Amino acid sequence: MTDLDFNPDELRQRYRDERDKRLRSEANEQYTEMTGQFAHYLEDPYIAFEERAPITKEVQVAIVGGGFGGMLVGARLHEAGVHDFTIIEKGGDFGGTWYWNRYPGAACDVESYIYLPLLEETGFIPASKYTPAPEILNH
Repeated sequence: MTDLDFNPDELRQRYRDERDKRLRSEANEQYTEMTGQFAHYLEDPYIAFEERAPITKEVQVAIVGGGFGGMLVGARLHEAGVHDFTIIEKGGDFGGTWYWNRYPGAACDVESYIYLPLLEETGFIPASKYTPAPEILNH
């Protein structure tokens, strides 16, 4: 084992202590239910909802969420030869955070070359150091 310049047990305890400072006693009760005057926040403002029958099928892998994480899992599964998967997304399209947050000036607060996935694979080159939301959504 490599000699470490820190004590892993002390570090774990420090992280636990920091987490505990932020945990709230009311847990999920701290959140506002999306009912009544807040119900409209559950609606997708970008694509009209179309009623359809539920999809019932068995898949090898079910991926919850069509943001970068979900899409990357799908891409890596495909590369590994796993093609029997479904990405389940609540929104009307893929994009996760970047699908929902389209307010003026929205942009990545991390350097684009670090944040954006699959740059080498797609040949995509961000136009700026901190990519604006529309460019990220198109990526």
